[in-house]
Amino acid sequence: MTIHNDVASFEAALRLCASCADVRILRRVRPIAELVNDGPPIGRTRRIAIVDTETTSVDVQTAKVIEIAAAVVLVDEAGEIRAIDTALRGLRDPGIPIPAEVLRLTGISKDDVAGRGLNVPRWEALLGGSDLIVAHNAAYDAPIVERLLPGIKGHAWACSMREIDWAAHGFDGAKLGHLLMQMGYFSTGHRADADVISLAHLLTYRPDGARALIAELLARAAQSSLRIEATGAPFDKRHLLKARGYRWDAREKVWWREIAEAAHEAEALWLSRDAELRATPRVTQLSWHTRYR
Repeated sequence: MTIHNDVASFEAALRLCASCADVRILRRVRPIAELVNDGPPIGRTRRIAIVDTETTSVDVQTAKVIEIAAAVVLVDEAGEIRAIDTALRGLRDPGIPIPAEVLRLTGISKDDVAGRGLNVPRWEALLGGSDLIVAHNAAYDAPIVERLLPGIKGHAWACSMREIDWAAHGFDGAKLGHLLMQMGYFSTGHRADADVISLAHLLTYRPDGARALIAELLARAAQSSLRIEATGAPFDKRHLLKARGYRWDAREKVWWREIAEAAHEAEALWLSRDAELRATPRVTQLSWHTRYR
């Protein structure tokens, strides 16, 4: 067999391999600029800040940022990225030793961050000037970033991990790297800027061949919802609560879940009947300004 060492032959070989049910092709993620649709925008555009951080801990209460990256993109009403406004990355000295496991994961050493600091006003202007900040785990990133940049406290956030129905689109799991591979891509390195690029690929993916997933994210994140708490739930009902989607809030010491506003009455009835709740459940209205705090 004659092998021609050119791009066309290489792509033909990849297509041949991909046609085999036992083979899956993974391509390296592309620069965000290659995800831009330069056609005329449909409707108005919004400034969406795609953000990721690297930190010293998985504990949201104690984690300190050692790297942050963001790409602010202009997204139209069809969910198309029409332009890249700004891309920014910064390293930061956390003032404490970088744990060995963080060094192994990110490759960021104490020498990389020694004496480094962020231009806080610049970062606050960048993120605060966006219409929405998107992270893949906003429940973790939002409080950490707002602690670092207090000038954006109360800004609107959306979570691509929770506010896109990955299972409905045929995906297994919701971790960033795992989703990326199921889309046929891979990324090298676990750094904030690399994860921003990976997240941009997730948001521009079209599982139905038509609408990018960022359109679903924006529509769902904009909806108000309720946090309902199983106040005073009996200890022996914890497994039942967990099975229904309740989470344990260690700080508030209560089981809670997020529900649609229309589901309030039915959920309160379930708590009284099935979870044997005797106290009135505490309910808090949520929006993208408060959901991930």
